[in-house]
Amino acid sequence: MFEEYKNKIELHCHSSGVSMCSDIPAPDMIRYYREEKYQGLVITNHFYPWFPKNQKAYEKYVEDYIEEYHFLKEIGEGVGIKVYLGMEIRFYENENDYLLYGIDENFVRAIPRDCKTLEAFIPFVRQYQDVILIQAHPFRNGMILKDSELLDGIEVYNLHPNHNSRVGLAAKYAEMEDFKICTCGTDFHHIGQHGLTALLTKELPENERELVECIKNEQVYKAGKSIVVFES
Repeated sequence: MFEEYKNKIELHCHSSGVSMCSDIPAPDMIRYYREEKYQGLVITNHFYPWFPKNQKAYEKYVEDYIEEYHFLKEIGEGVGIKVYLGMEIRFYENENDYLLYGIDENFVRAIPRDCKTLEAFIPFVRQYQDVILIQAHPFRNGMILKDSELLDGIEVYNLHPNHNSRVGLAAKYAEMEDFKICTCGTDFHHIGQHGLTALLTKELPENERELVECIKNEQVYKAGKSIVVFES
């Protein structure tokens, strides 16, 4: 019954050009996903607004982030893989991570440096109607559950094999809080751990805005031979 969902899109991956915890250079990232017959991926590199020590370093940090996206996008276009801009942002207050979908380069450049908490970031992100904010792997060690009213959804199935994301608890929590958006992601950082799950879509989104519509309305995911469907 899911034959029409013919496009596979990775929603959570990190390249070594920006994410220091990743072993995967941009060319290898694209090659691995091409071998797995993916049609698209969202590059969700880490972004820490408070990390650079001064404004000049911050400006370079932002441009390096955007440049890595363009590098991946150019390589992807050459082999038929569409690359979308995303982000995994963390604030100074704790080790929580939040996935952002629907962003563009102007959004990245406009992020306030002084947002040290999720609560401080919310007024900024809510200015952008097409951007959604997802708490990543909310039941992993060190995570703190945030008020569901601050979030658009949660990443229920984070399949990073080196971490225990307690996906069963995340699935139950999504049901209890009645989240309208639930996601799955490989959280790809290391060789041999790519393509563990994918968003399945009927049509390949043309841009980040269309991608968000798919995430909201076509909540069908593949993990191995299993199909995961979230009720919206």
